[in-house]
Amino acid sequence: MSKSKKIVRRPNGEGSVYRMKDGRYGAAYSLGKDEGGKRLRHVETGKTEQEALDKMHLWLSKNGYLEEEKVVINGQTTVEEFVEEFKKYGLKDSGISDVTYDNYCNMLRPFASAFTGWHIGEIDTDEINKFFARMSNETVNGHYQYGQTSLKRTAYLVGRMFKRAVRKNYLPHNPMDNGEFKKPKAKKVSKEITALAADELSDIMSALKQHDTIYPVVNVMIHTGMRTQEALALKWGDIDFESACISISRALTKKMVFDEHGNRTSAETVVGLPKTKAGTREILVPDSLIEYLMEWRKKAPTVSKTKTSDEDFVFGTVKGPSWTCDGFRTALNRYLKKSGTGVDRLRPHRLRHTAATLLSNQPDATVFHVMQLLGHEDSRMAQKYVDKQREERAKKNKEMLEQISKGLVF
Repeated sequence: MSKSKKIVRRPNGEGSVYRMKDGRYGAAYSLGKDEGGKRLRHVETGKTEQEALDKMHLWLSKNGYLEEEKVVINGQTTVEEFVEEFKKYGLKDSGISDVTYDNYCNMLRPFASAFTGWHIGEIDTDEINKFFARMSNETVNGHYQYGQTSLKRTAYLVGRMFKRAVRKNYLPHNPMDNGEFKKPKAKKVSKEITALAADELSDIMSALKQHDTIYPVVNVMIHTGMRTQEALALKWGDIDFESACISISRALTKKMVFDEHGNRTSAETVVGLPKTKAGTREILVPDSLIEYLMEWRKKAPTVSKTKTSDEDFVFGTVKGPSWTCDGFRTALNRYLKKSGTGVDRLRPHRLRHTAATLLSNQPDATVFHVMQLLGHEDSRMAQKYVDKQREERAKKNKEMLEQISKGLVF
């Protein structure tokens, strides 16, 4: 959590809070005396005593007079303090990205809200089970709000928070670490992300071909399986036109600023590293894609503000030399909605999913081919594409065997 604050009494200094004649409150802090012996004092005012103190704490913090002390965490600590301490020291200081930290803070909000006013020692396994049952049943406009992925990630974070508390001797035991804890099950049926069918892909690509700046991005993504963040961070120097090789070493991300409670106050798009270590990779691409990119390099400055030196981004817009991920998604779906393809909304990740599926559908493809293309560290992530194609081929084999069986008369 955020740390409790106290005004540091420096030599010859003191602090006080008083009621003013106009009804407001003043918080005064003595800064000692100047060289001439004149008393130095800083005053902050507010409509309430707490407001005056809060303003004084802020001023003292900005000017180096505020000393901070960690609040002791134990069973009597409120849930709000418990969650705040975990966000600051268990998450923020763990080296995760700003985007991941922001997502984690959002995932913890239902837990903090459900147990507002509780002491952490009052939460046992039964209360945890009830909490996740309520999450599973929560609806918005008649529809279940939380899918299995949301429940699973929330359970992971809450469990991680309690596990850390036990490790640091804040609590004697973890209420989620016993046989009575029930893994949450969602009632919301989430749609599975599927690859685009051949006719869907053909219709979409035909429609997008009419758009000067969206089509080049999509064309590269469907040929390489790149993440949107990787494709939009691509620079001309990353493309070896002679070897037909594209090097991926960066990705767009967001740099965020948070307040002391983990609430995002600002965000800007910046260039960072790929999502994982395996994300840094080289992809040998078809000669046809290299030829297309050579043509795009010539055409780009005439239809957009894309620049063409090795340090410039490969993909720009009519307004600037580069995209943001949010801007690309918005432009893509706005154009598709007007195109008449029947696809009103397309998650760019489906392009990556489609590229992986097309690769895994090749007779000699293995899980390692998919891993290399996508930049996966864990073979389990890539294995699902291969397994899916095995299932599809098995079904097709069954259909063909049934046809053969009809012709076998003994």
